Amino acid sequence: MVLAEKKRYSVQPPRQPRKRKTARRAKQRKKMLLYFQVIVIILSCFGCGLFYIYKNNQVTELGYRVEENRQRVAVLQRDFKQLELKAAELQGPDRVEEVATKKLGMDKPDNILLAALPPQDDNTADQKQDTTSDQAKEKKKNWSVALRQLIGRAEASPH
Repeated sequence: MVLAEKKRYSVQPPRQPRKRKTARRAKQRKKMLLYFQVIVIILSCFGCGLFYIYKNNQVTELGYRVEENRQRVAVLQRDFKQLELKAAELQGPDRVEEVATKKLGMDKPDNILLAALPPQDDNTADQKQDTTSDQAKEKKKNWSVALRQLIGRAEASPH
């Protein structure tokens, strides 16, 4: 039999991890990160382009709306001026006279009766008390005469 030999183990320094594999993995990670960054940049540019196109479309649409509203305003202003002219034409004295005579059956008055009112006195309170009863009666008489003439004129006009 063979006697067991003692094996001698020598102390070896601890093994260093393989640099080659870790370096390769690090390079792969950097490459993947670079690809990811490039993809993010491309997608960001694409998104910004879509946003720009969307906003440009909105601005163009609003421009069309503004122009359409300007045209509407111009048409409405023209119509308003025409209506003002028509209203001025219808309110003219000749037109009013024509409508009054033809449609309403009114006639022009032959005589014009004007009732003159006595002038108002700007007297003080003391002077007003001094007025005589004759003046008061005369004023009442003037009023009553003017009122009778006015009522008689109204009854004489045709309906």
